[in-house]
Amino acid sequence: MDRDKVQAVRACGLWLKETTPSALMATASIEVFFDFVDPLSYLLACELRASQLDGLPDIRWYGYEMRPPPTPLTTLDESSLASRWTLAREAEVAVGIAFGPPRLVPWTRKAHELTLHAGANGVGDVVRDRIFEAYLLEGADIGRVDVLVRIAREAGLDETESKAVLDVDRFETEVLEHRSRAKAQALVDTPLLIADTRHLQGFHNRTALGTFLHV
Repeated sequence: MDRDKVQAVRACGLWLKETTPSALMATASIEVFFDFVDPLSYLLACELRASQLDGLPDIRWYGYEMRPPPTPLTTLDESSLASRWTLAREAEVAVGIAFGPPRLVPWTRKAHELTLHAGANGVGDVVRDRIFEAYLLEGADIGRVDVLVRIAREAGLDETESKAVLDVDRFETEVLEHRSRAKAQALVDTPLLIADTRHLQGFHNRTALGTFLHV
């Protein structure tokens, strides 16, 4: 396995055995709806990252705000969040990560906006992974523009431009359109994976994903 692939797997806390190109997926297109404050979305992203080493087609990522403004900010013990955190805590050891989010759950609109800006500049995957890690593993407040601008700079984006993009809400319309798209796909909860016309809701490990994507 080459160095870049190993680093990609390490980022999600996964160690995999060498695989062969014959394990190509039958699926032609894959879409994932996710939110940065959802630990199950991150776990799914890790499993999909690992599966890409087996020839998984390109994935289109769509941000879905679980609690869009002006929904009041909340904390991790809010009922709808607490249940998913119970599941995430059960999976973190097996995946090889240690969650450490802040207690306050921020709005994620700006984080999704930055991901779209990064995607337009060729580093969307890098920035998406870093935002996930910053919030879920490092306890950063990803609702703050200065935190997001730092992530942008570390990914090689122009700091001044990135801040301006967030300040003027350049990608807000697209974030809202992605949420509408999710609703049109009957999304009930994140994460949602769509392969061609088939849907898979919630977190599933790599084995289950492989079965689903080979159908």
